[in-house]
Amino acid sequence: MTTFNNEQHVYVVGGQHLQNSLLAEFLTKQSVSASAIKRVEDVPEADIATTEQSLFLIDFNTVDINAVISYLMEIDQRVDGEMLIGVFNVEDEDSLSRLAGLPMVNGGFLHDCPQEHLLKGVKAMFEGELWLPRKVLQQYLMKSRGFNKTFARSEVTLTDREVEVLKVLATGAKNSEIAKSLNLSPHTIKTHIYNIFKKINASNRLQAVNWAQENL
Repeated sequence: MTTFNNEQHVYVVGGQHLQNSLLAEFLTKQSVSASAIKRVEDVPEADIATTEQSLFLIDFNTVDINAVISYLMEIDQRVDGEMLIGVFNVEDEDSLSRLAGLPMVNGGFLHDCPQEHLLKGVKAMFEGELWLPRKVLQQYLMKSRGFNKTFARSEVTLTDREVEVLKVLATGAKNSEIAKSLNLSPHTIKTHIYNIFKKINASNRLQAVNWAQENL
């Protein structure tokens, strides 16, 4: 059985209440703290602030993912806890590939994904991994490189501390692990990561890791 610590919580978000309640119930039976809600706005900011990791599983069919990202990004700058987004009920791999480029999105699941596969994905995201099909990741990386979205090393001036943070981030470490490694607060790590993303023109951790591997 997959084991999760008490500082993690999954919010299953969407309009299909029965389906989402059953999914939350399944996760709870697998020792995952989970609840079903209709909107991300229904979660008190104080709850997010006091949880080490909050994973929002968004129903692709009933929720505007861009609106969710905008809302959570605002909260993310005010709390120490780490927030992650996963998207389920995605219709096809092309849609998953587009989701891979969005900020805070750490994973995606097709509509016919078995519950056991979803459970593995939840565990992987909590451990700092990206959970997307290999084909989708390859497509996204090829598109990202083709459009040359991130800046070249010669165009970027990172501080010594930002380089340290980026090197640890590139190992797949979570924010809390980066903070512990560098003896900094989680909030300070978030600030450094936001500054790094802005400087290298990255929109998510996948782009940042890719940039670090090519430039550091």
